[in-house]
Amino acid sequence: MTLPAAPSKQVAVKLFAALVLAANLLVLPQPASAEPVHGKEYWQAIVTNKFAAPAAGTKPAALVPELLALLGSPDGELRDELAISILQTWIYKRVLTPEEVRPLMAKLLANLREGVGQPESDTVFLRSFSALTLAAVIARDNEEAPFLTVEEFRALLEGALGYLEAERDLRGFDPQKSWIHSVAHTADFLKFLARSRHLTPAGQTRILESLLSKLRRVPDVFANGEDERLARVVISIARRADLDREALRVWIQGVLGEAKVPEKPEVEKLHRNANARHLLTSLWSEFSTDERPSEGAEFTRGIVREALKTIM
Repeated sequence: MTLPAAPSKQVAVKLFAALVLAANLLVLPQPASAEPVHGKEYWQAIVTNKFAAPAAGTKPAALVPELLALLGSPDGELRDELAISILQTWIYKRVLTPEEVRPLMAKLLANLREGVGQPESDTVFLRSFSALTLAAVIARDNEEAPFLTVEEFRALLEGALGYLEAERDLRGFDPQKSWIHSVAHTADFLKFLARSRHLTPAGQTRILESLLSKLRRVPDVFANGEDERLARVVISIARRADLDREALRVWIQGVLGEAKVPEKPEVEKLHRNANARHLLTSLWSEFSTDERPSEGAEFTRGIVREALKTIM
C-alpha cells in the first residue's frame, strides 16, 4: 500500500491544530474539582498491584484526567514514579482502548504548548512529561496492533517537532524536583516516531533537520544523557528499510561542522561544539554495541567513523 504524499507544512500545521482542538471536543471524564481526588497512596497501590485499577468498578479511563494533571506536578514521585508510569503502562499494554487513547493523545498534544517558551518554570513538567507519555502512544502503534491513521501520525510528528523547536527549558535534573529532561523526553518521542510505518523519507529529513537545529541553538552542554537519547533517534532512522542515505549523510556533515573547534572560541560556540562531539561519539558507541544486521546501520556506522576521524 502506498501512503499519500506528505502534506505541505501549512496543511500539516492545520492537521496538528485540528487534533489539539479535539482535546476540547472529545469527552473525557473530568474530576469534580481542581484539587486532587486521590492521595499518593492510591497511586502507589496501583503500581504495587501491577498497574491494575485498585477498586472494583473503577475503570482506568476514569482516572486518566487526574493522572494527566499529575504530569505537571512539582512532586517528583507523583509525576515521575507514579503518574507517568501508570499512564505509559495503561497505554502501551492496551489497558486503554484506541477510543480512550485518542482524546488522551489530543490533550497531551495540547499540553506541549502550555507555557512553552518560558526559560525555567514549573510549567515545563507538564510539557516534558506529556511528550514522554506520547512516546508510549506511538510505541504501542508500532507494535502488532497499530491503530493510528496517517493523519494522526502526522499530527504527532508536527507536535514533536514543534515542541523540540519551541522548548527553552533545557534543565535535566533538579535536586528538589527530580527529572525535567525535556530534550531527552522529546528524543524518546521522536525515536518511536522514527520507527513508524507512516514515516516518509521526507519525514526522516525533517526529523534530522530538527535535531541539528536544536543542537545549534542549545546554549549549554548537555549533562544528563541527552546526547545518547538524541543518538537513538538517528539510529531508529538509520535502521529503516527506506533510509534516505543522502539526507543522513548531509546531516552528519552538519553535525561535524559544529563538532570542529571554532577558530575564535566563544563560550556558546564551545558548548555547541561539545554537544556535537558527544552526539557523534554516542552514535558510534550505540552502533558499536548493537550488532543487529542492518544495511542502513552499517552505512551510517561508516560515515560516523569517517566523521570522528576528522575530529579525534
